Amino acid sequence: MLAHRSAARWRAARLTERSQFTSVRKVVVASAGGSAPPPLPRPSHKQAAKAQLLTLLDDIAAKHGPAAAILPGLPQEKAQVDELLQQLQHDDSSKPLRADIPIDDPDSAPSAEAVDPLLLGDWDLVYASNGTVVTRTGLGQVLLSAGSALPGVGLSNIMQKLSSDSEGLIQTSNEAVFGFGPFGSWQVGIEGVWRNTGDGKTVRVVFDKLRVRPVELLGLKLPDWLPQMVIAPGQANSESRGGAEWVTTYVDEDLRIGRGKTSGNLFLFRRKSPAARARLAAPAS
Repeated sequence: MLAHRSAARWRAARLTERSQFTSVRKVVVASAGGSAPPPLPRPSHKQAAKAQLLTLLDDIAAKHGPAAAILPGLPQEKAQVDELLQQLQHDDSSKPLRADIPIDDPDSAPSAEAVDPLLLGDWDLVYASNGTVVTRTGLGQVLLSAGSALPGVGLSNIMQKLSSDSEGLIQTSNEAVFGFGPFGSWQVGIEGVWRNTGDGKTVRVVFDKLRVRPVELLGLKLPDWLPQMVIAPGQANSESRGGAEWVTTYVDEDLRIGRGKTSGNLFLFRRKSPAARARLAAPAS
């Protein structure tokens, strides 16, 4: 009987504690606005794919070297990267270029309507499914391989700059810095234009200028005002060349995917400036 009464008193005490806790919880919830706090938003499919993609590229760099993702090879790892790129492309239906009138049409609308601003800016190349024109060459592979062993030797800062001029043409500059040890580091860039083909994603790329300038000597950074060597075959010659076709298959605030229409080689670019990524993501005032 004593044990029964003790158990009954224990159950009553527990019920009293639970009732007090429930009352306190109701008061807290009511003071917060009358409803429970909303659950944290789950990452979207696109955000999850992007996070997985960048993690995979970090793993490739840690295991095989910082430039491994833009060199030919690594078929197993790159197959995983390509699968994630395909997911992003599949979910993207945007057209960064106007699909009704090619940009190089003299009767086209103003450039502000012809180009998605997300497409423009400075982009670092972070992945190439089969290397690039530079990294597939013997010189490029030697420089990349020797970079970890020889100070001042290597290939770095591979990037692409895209801007829209007053005529609505997209100006492009593909750049890289070649390090030759005691002979210094040199920035090499090829410049040209993207000409819209009219489907909203594809351009014809024509390069018409080669630019070379020194950027470092004996470990010292050189000033930007130093003269550079420019080789320009002329506008007439560039117009007569057919150029290569390039397709932009995905673009957002910080990533861009493109491929060569003939080769099918996939390229992933990341916007160079975090400040620029934040500025593009901010809502318009």
